[in-house]
Amino acid sequence: MITAAIRGFLTSLLMIGLVHQIDGDDVTVEYKERGKVKYSTVSLVHSACAPREGQKVFFYKDYKIVSCE
Repeated sequence: MITAAIRGFLTSLLMIGLVHQIDGDDVTVEYKERGKVKYSTVSLVHSACAPREGQKVFFYKDYKIVSCE
C-alpha cells in the first residue's frame, strides 16, 4: 500500500521535455510549464540513458533523465 503511494508520488514528479544542449555531464532539457518555455539542467551521470540533442526525454527536474524516446 505504501509502495503504491510512493510510486504515484514519483510519477507525478516525472516531466517530459526535449534535450536542448549537452555539455559534458550536464544536459539541458527544455520543457513547457503553464505555456512558458523553461529549462532544467540534469546530470548525465545519474541518467538511465544517453540522449542526443533534440530527443524527447522523461526526466526529474534538476536531477536525471529516466527514459529517452
